[in-house]
Order: sequence, then structure tokens, then C-alpha cells
Amino acid sequence: MAEAEATDEKNAGTKAPCDATTIAFVSFLRSEAEAADSRAKQLWAQAEKLIHDHGLEQHFQSAPKKPGRKPKRKRANDPDRKKPKLTGYTLFMKEVNSTVREENPSLGAQNVVQRVAQLWNEKSDEQKQEWKSKAEDHSNENAKKDEGVGKEKATLEREDDNEKVNADKAEDDKKDQTSEVV
Repeated sequence: MAEAEATDEKNAGTKAPCDATTIAFVSFLRSEAEAADSRAKQLWAQAEKLIHDHGLEQHFQSAPKKPGRKPKRKRANDPDRKKPKLTGYTLFMKEVNSTVREENPSLGAQNVVQRVAQLWNEKSDEQKQEWKSKAEDHSNENAKKDEGVGKEKATLEREDDNEKVNADKAEDDKKDQTSEVV
């Protein structure tokens, strides 16, 4: 009975004690891992030396890829890029997402999206059509804004071109006047 109470006290909030074999085994695993790392560094150095000595740089331009996720391709940050057309669902998602988060703060991002999708599916066709028309109106407004910005940009570019041409003409005139004086 006393042994059972002692075991209960040990297991209550503390980890099981380690014996000498477990400690030795952990030490062994760590030393093997360090040796493997050291050996890997030696092999890499040897491979790099052989590549350099035999002129194989064109065959081994980059380090081999490690297994895992591929890096995301970065898009060029083009301000003139057209944005994708806004749909009724995406507009609904943008507007309802925050309210679902406020109502259910414990939900993760994936569950919030699932809940919004569920709410969308519960909408009638007439309600969905209202959201689609709102999105179309929103897209038309953005298109008008983009069109205005495009005109302004084109006007500014033409003005810059005209200034450059005028500056070039003024410079040519100065050169002509200098050559006439000499």
C-alpha cells in the first residue's frame, strides 16, 4: 500500500525518472547526430572541391533541393495589373467574414471560411443574385476609377515626354549658339 502511494506521488505532476541507460542512450544518439553532421560537411566540401577541380560548375550551379514544400512564386508588383473580377461570393465572404469571427472567436481561419460558405449555401437564389449585382456594381466602380487613373497616368507620361523633348531642343540650341560664337 505504501509503495502505491509513493508511485502516485511520483506520477502526480512530475515526469517518470530516467535511469542511467536512458541517459546513456540519449547521449549516444546526440553524439551520432553530431558525427553525421560532421561527416556530411566533409562530404560537401569534398564534392565542392571535385566540382572546382574538374570544371563542373555548369553541371552543379546550385545546391541540391531539400525535400519539402516548394517556395511560392512571387508575383511581380505591377501597379497596372488588373485585379480579378469581384464575384458575389467573394463580396459576401469579405463582408460576412468579420461578423462570423466576432460571433465565434474560438474558430480557426479554416472553420470561419467553412461557416461563411455554409451561410452562402443557405442563401436563396434571389439573395445570391442580390450579392452578385452588388459585386458587379462594385467592379464597375473600380473599373471607372482605374480608367481615370490610366488617363491621368497617360497624361503625365505625355507631359514628361514633352518636357524631355523641350529640354533636348534647348540643349541643342545652346550648342548651336556656342559653335557660332567660336
